[in-house]
Amino acid sequence: MMPRFLDRAFMVFAAALILLCSWEFAFAGPAPQTHDGFLLRLSAGVGGASTSEEDSGSKLTVSGTAGEINFAIGMMVSESLALHATLFGWDLQDPEAEITGIGAGTLNGSLSMGAFGIGLTNYFSPSNLYLSGSIGVGSISLDLDGFPTIETDPGIAVDLSLGKEWWTSDNWGIGLAGGFGFHSIKDQGGENLSGVSFAVRFSATYN
Repeated sequence: MMPRFLDRAFMVFAAALILLCSWEFAFAGPAPQTHDGFLLRLSAGVGGASTSEEDSGSKLTVSGTAGEINFAIGMMVSESLALHATLFGWDLQDPEAEITGIGAGTLNGSLSMGAFGIGLTNYFSPSNLYLSGSIGVGSISLDLDGFPTIETDPGIAVDLSLGKEWWTSDNWGIGLAGGFGFHSIKDQGGENLSGVSFAVRFSATYN
């Protein structure tokens, strides 16, 4: 299922970031930069996520601190607008679980969401602020001690982010962004899991 990509995605991000930093330390230099051509943005960060499911009058809410990834690959279609495919998701370990009428507690296990979709990023000159949004197909994996494992069918996942980048060379920039996500996904029993996520992300972008 899609959420299983998260561990490898973090490894890919870390490796790409190491290569980027090595390249920039060796060759970076000031120059006039523009947004054009191919775009690759690698983002990762930390924040929070939650999902809730209602069944027979009771509600299960699972939440906690989450690690996030967001990879975008595409092209600039104008001087400020990029169209891209987006791979995004989050993962949290040993989350807090709350059941209506029973209470809350920390459980051993994991909750993760992974999605793939299409998005737009608009850059604002000369500040190099950007606003990015993606909508895609996502799935959730929920594996908690004492509960049946949930592997969902595909559903809707949305990611929005507002960030700023600083050029480090003709084509590379690094930045910070705040991200917000929403999902609404049915499990294999037909019950709906919905929730939100947020994160602060570090990004490295080639454009």
